[in-house]
Amino acid sequence: METRELIPTPWPELTELAELNHRHKAGIIAQRGSREAKIGRDIAVHAAKAGVPTVLYTGYPPETIPGWLSVDETPAPTAADVNARAKRLINGQMPAFVVIERYERLHPVPPPATDWDEPVDDPYDDPENEPDSWADQLMWSVRDIRIDIPMLFTTVVTPEPDLSRRMSKWLHIDHPAMVMTDVCKPTLLLNRTSPHTVEALMEVDPHEYRTGNRSVLNWAPLNLNEP
Repeated sequence: METRELIPTPWPELTELAELNHRHKAGIIAQRGSREAKIGRDIAVHAAKAGVPTVLYTGYPPETIPGWLSVDETPAPTAADVNARAKRLINGQMPAFVVIERYERLHPVPPPATDWDEPVDDPYDDPENEPDSWADQLMWSVRDIRIDIPMLFTTVVTPEPDLSRRMSKWLHIDHPAMVMTDVCKPTLLLNRTSPHTVEALMEVDPHEYRTGNRSVLNWAPLNLNEP
């Protein structure tokens, strides 16, 4: 059954931007090491606490796992794995939401050894590594996930996100964040601006008028001790 109501997140303004409903595949990008880098876990836990049967793929499971949350620590799940996992009951109910943190884990073959965060004007000209081939395979891995519930994919970038420019201006074309823009609509890029606010760039969106928009979101710190 398709989910018509928006999947809740801890931040109402993000809930409206991400539009996690129907069959939408949404993507969120944050800076490595930031609080927002674990946004997939935060949203999965919040949704499960709200009663949404949720599957979370992560290498770093939350300390406390709500009853409606099923955690999968498979290091390199395939699209077939995700499709099958979405049919396994959680407390007697079908999953209604799937979150994949560091979604580049989907690809079963390790990416070529390269610094994904090299500036785009530092050419990548080693044909032996075939980075385009890996990026294409990652893209098809996501497209081969064929489930009728909303999904959230997350990844990180090393440099501080530059929301004044499109990512193509400062990231390598084969970076997982760039691949995400081909398969996730919407894709949001986040950067913290204060202890209680985060700025979001709508890198790509199914509603064309929102693509390129920047928004400052209220981002209250989470109380990790609440039940």
